[in-house]
Amino acid sequence: MSDSEWDEIIDAWRDSNPAEVREQPPGGLGPGRRLPRQGSTPLHRAAQEGAAGLIELLLAWGAEVDPADDDGATPLWEAVRHGHDDAVRVLLAAGADPWRPCIAGRSPGLQALFTELADLFVHLPGAPRIGPRLREIQDTVDEMMFSYENYNEEFCVAFVGGVSEDEVIHRLGAVPEHCPPVGPEALWRMEHDSPVETLRVAGPPGGGVVLFQTGGALPVHDTVARLVTAGGGVLAGGFPLTSSSVDIWRDGVSVARPSVYQQLGHDSLFELWMCRFGDCGAHPSTSTERALALMTLLTATYVTEGWLWSAPVRVVPVELR
Repeated sequence: MSDSEWDEIIDAWRDSNPAEVREQPPGGLGPGRRLPRQGSTPLHRAAQEGAAGLIELLLAWGAEVDPADDDGATPLWEAVRHGHDDAVRVLLAAGADPWRPCIAGRSPGLQALFTELADLFVHLPGAPRIGPRLREIQDTVDEMMFSYENYNEEFCVAFVGGVSEDEVIHRLGAVPEHCPPVGPEALWRMEHDSPVETLRVAGPPGGGVVLFQTGGALPVHDTVARLVTAGGGVLAGGFPLTSSSVDIWRDGVSVARPSVYQQLGHDSLFELWMCRFGDCGAHPSTSTERALALMTLLTATYVTEGWLWSAPVRVVPVELR
């Protein structure tokens, strides 16, 4: 079996299917061998799957405990971001360095101190002290994130910051005075009768602007995002309930399209770290909660599901070009 074939057999890295790997390194794939995916090792993959028994076996075969993959992540980093406490314990007992910088200067231990794994690290020698202000900021973001727990809308939505509601409408090529707020009955009729696609535009009580569409992806269409943010402003949006990605535009330019569970890197936005992007299991927040929290954090725009359906909105025709 080739390295690439073995790398794709997920069950091979789980304790639930040990027969494939326990007798000897499979197919000559020794514990120090580099796998095709990001230059990781078998120990990385076992850590991602939380396979504490397999980790012990690989270490007994002579696997290095702290190898870095192409991103700089160690097996301990992977065990932390996937939330596997047993794997963390085994790696720490084997001498894995909790304070070794891995991604963007961050160590596995530092990441863990903001998760439910904190008790495994807080009393270790060299543990950094998390200042009360930083802890308060993260707690505030987490609280805002969890406030989206009941969000259940499948449509496309974008939040806009730094631009007024009237200016958004003007940038979309419409006249604000011709797009007055309307109630539900008029809303559906106007959308149905329009010869072109329309956007719902509204300003929530706390500030910012919300663009949404019950069918289609107009709020994050390149043309819309470019028009709305050109000349100043930021837009962040997507399909929070069904997609793990968020489109981010600033000043008329697409700056990022991060995915919730994608490994972060040295160039990742600070807000991604605060909203638990890159965390695959160490924090109980959902993909939807993280995406909406990021959208709020970037734009200072916050909504409730009840407001989305009850607030008068403005129907803006948009001709794509």
